[in-house]
Amino acid sequence: MKAKSIIVFGLATAIVTSALVFDGVKHGHTANNNQAISQNPVTNAASSNSSDPATQDQPTGDQSVAPASDTTTTTDPGQDQAPDAVTQAQTDADASAADMAQPAADASEPAAAQPIIIPAGTTLTVRLGEALGSRVSEVGQSFSATLDQDVVVGGQTVIAAGASVAGKVVSARPAGAVAGEANLQLKLTSVNVDNANLRLATSVRSFGPKIKGKNKVGRFMKGLVKRASGEEREVLLADQSAYSFTLQRRLQIQ
Repeated sequence: MKAKSIIVFGLATAIVTSALVFDGVKHGHTANNNQAISQNPVTNAASSNSSDPATQDQPTGDQSVAPASDTTTTTDPGQDQAPDAVTQAQTDADASAADMAQPAADASEPAAAQPIIIPAGTTLTVRLGEALGSRVSEVGQSFSATLDQDVVVGGQTVIAAGASVAGKVVSARPAGAVAGEANLQLKLTSVNVDNANLRLATSVRSFGPKIKGKNKVGRFMKGLVKRASGEEREVLLADQSAYSFTLQRRLQIQ
């Protein structure tokens, strides 16, 4: 009886020891698995989501995909409008700068000069540059002179004294027994303004004594008497002597 009790006790002890060893091994394996799961949570979650169809159908899976799609396909309206606003502002600034610069460019350009008009009837006083006379001069001969006084229009000097002037002998008739009284006629033909010769149209200035009479016969008879008495004189205009002429047509100065 004692031998059987010892055998039973030994078997029970062996069974309990085996159970304890098996339970320790099982707990160690479970701890290792739990550690592996804690170190790779993302991998396990991904594997769980990809392998489990039920998990993919859950709303959580749809929400994780939809935002990614919206992010790549949707454009923020504010991002499209910002470049346009910047471009428009730059365009307006350039336009304003151009408008401000234009008046400056225009202001630098000289205004077109208006022509100056010297009206008909204006007196031109000149000083001869040579001697002229009824006997020493010839018809058609040119002579030189200088403007002796400023030409003033509207209170402004338009031709200064000293300007070069040219003239022409219209008639030169010496005294004689048959020719009658000596006579010299002159006119001005041009004036130099700003190195340009402007054409003049003046009245003809006549020099020489005139015999008074009721008619041509009376004047001729009086002329004969004067020539016989030696009172007839030639016309002579000295060099640097001054005489006035009148414009018949207006003169335009550019």
